[in-house]
Amino acid sequence: MRILGFDLGDGESAVTLLDENSTIEPRVIPLCGRASTLTAVGLRDGQIVIGEDASVMSGAVNVQTRFKAKYLSDPSASGVVRMFAQGVLAQLMREEPALMANVSATVVGCPAGWGQGRREQYAALLESAGFPNVSVVPEPRAAFLYVRHARGLRIDPALMKKSAMVVDVGSSTTDFAYVVDGRQQNLSLFGDTNLGGGVLDELILERALSLSPDGEAIRRVFEKSAAWKSFCELEARRLKEAYFLDEKKWETQPLSRQLVICYDETLMLDIRLDAAQMQEIIHMPAAQLGGRSFVKCLDDALAAAQAVSRENPPQAVILTGGASRMTFLREAVGAAFEKSLLISCPEPECSIARGLAYAGCVDEKLRIFRSETASIARGERLSLAVSQRIHELYRPLANAIFDVCMECALDSVRLWRQGGLDTIDALEAHCQERIAREISGNDVREAVQEPMKAWLTMLLETLEDELTALCERCGVPSERMTLGSANVHAGVGVKLSVLDAMGMDVLSGLLSVVLAAVGAAICGGGGMAVISSGPLGLILGAVIGVLLMLLGRDTMEHALRSANLPGFLRFLVSDLAVRLGMDRQRQKIEASIIGALADPSNGFSARLCAGLADTIGVQLEAMAKNAEMSIEA
Repeated sequence: MRILGFDLGDGESAVTLLDENSTIEPRVIPLCGRASTLTAVGLRDGQIVIGEDASVMSGAVNVQTRFKAKYLSDPSASGVVRMFAQGVLAQLMREEPALMANVSATVVGCPAGWGQGRREQYAALLESAGFPNVSVVPEPRAAFLYVRHARGLRIDPALMKKSAMVVDVGSSTTDFAYVVDGRQQNLSLFGDTNLGGGVLDELILERALSLSPDGEAIRRVFEKSAAWKSFCELEARRLKEAYFLDEKKWETQPLSRQLVICYDETLMLDIRLDAAQMQEIIHMPAAQLGGRSFVKCLDDALAAAQAVSRENPPQAVILTGGASRMTFLREAVGAAFEKSLLISCPEPECSIARGLAYAGCVDEKLRIFRSETASIARGERLSLAVSQRIHELYRPLANAIFDVCMECALDSVRLWRQGGLDTIDALEAHCQERIAREISGNDVREAVQEPMKAWLTMLLETLEDELTALCERCGVPSERMTLGSANVHAGVGVKLSVLDAMGMDVLSGLLSVVLAAVGAAICGGGGMAVISSGPLGLILGAVIGVLLMLLGRDTMEHALRSANLPGFLRFLVSDLAVRLGMDRQRQKIEASIIGALADPSNGFSARLCAGLADTIGVQLEAMAKNAEMSIEA
């Protein structure tokens, strides 16, 4: 798989290529003989020309520049973007004829402020120009990935995984990305969509026009010819770039360029820059910035970035974009984040393109990881593993339910013994109410927790090899998806409650079985099960025998259940007697619970298996989502 990174910038554009499994950084593919080319397009002899060739001085017509900045507001800009993309593709084919045959995906950058809908439209536009499988990635994210993966920068990976702020200063926008633990945070992509190096190009040109004797005449030419206006803006840009490449040289002596404009007449325009003039330009009010100066807008943008990251200030600030070479800008960023490590990309004009290629590789790994994790989490293998081992949960669950029933029975008998309940019927009703309330509560959950952990660990070990292999393919540290006992007991891995997984239908059905079994154990035989325990059983034994002879069993049991026994007789039914009586019934009650769970006719087991598999699957996907940051970063 080969991924093309296409940084279509408002001022300059660059293209890189990355082989998916390569250990080498993305390779820059020259455009028109340069690592990056001017984002300019025109026609010459009916053919699309780009970069330096798109100039009136080279015989080009219909020359367009700075069109990406207009993409959101000017419908006609879409056609220009497509035309430029077609020109880039044709140039790539001329440079390397076999290049595109092996390219499987193209990743293009966009400003941070673009929404998902706009990105999808942009991707479709570039696909219509001939680029394959286009995806659109915010440029600040691309810058972060470049710094994170670039071998030449030698940045400590641990530092990058803590917190970082990307500041991408392009020709038309200044974008920020705030990243913590390898993940972009809420409100992480923001910036000033009007603040870019191109504003300075316009201000430099405007200042030159205001000082030129031919200024008004040249303005009239610009109104008639967009090509001449683009030519002069590009020359102002070149002068600005030359100035910031060696600012010390131009502190006292001006850098100048004389332009000759030939339209209806020959006009001259001198553009000059030195340190004092540049200070004047960056502090002058600009109509493009709503009357604010470039420096004021930059300060406001940095203040917003400080506010977003106040709770966790960035350990590293990554400065990229062609305009990031400007000394005053680096100083402003350094002052805003004075405790952060300031990282300036060595080739800012190519760093976004490289980061876009990395982003394509990262996103493909994310796609595979998500897809295959979902396949495991929702697939037949997990369901089969649950079904094969579900019976191992029946006995610990029955034990836990019985223990809760024992405590409920003791509480109900105590209340009956103290006169709070009048009859055995009232005792049974109270006991059933308590059991119904407590059986789905924390006591059963806590009692089953340890057996559940052991069961879950053994179950998930059957998936371990498959998940480990997936992690190795996608670059996820395998410990992030370890499902064994260490993670489960540490609370890092999958957490599961068998009661939650049951669902209300299984729990309600099981409850009816439990209540019948416990009711028979405590109040069966008209109450004999409980009152025959201990000394009371000896006293009533003879009475019950006579009643049985005189009234018959049904009438005798009804009489006992509705009898309001004297208090001195009730106190003969001790807690110990109840425990002994219940313990004698433990095996029978637990067998009833296990039998109900295992009986295929009531569907409890099938629904419990489905609930467990679904719950485990959801949590596996949640664990995978947490592990994704190791890929994203």
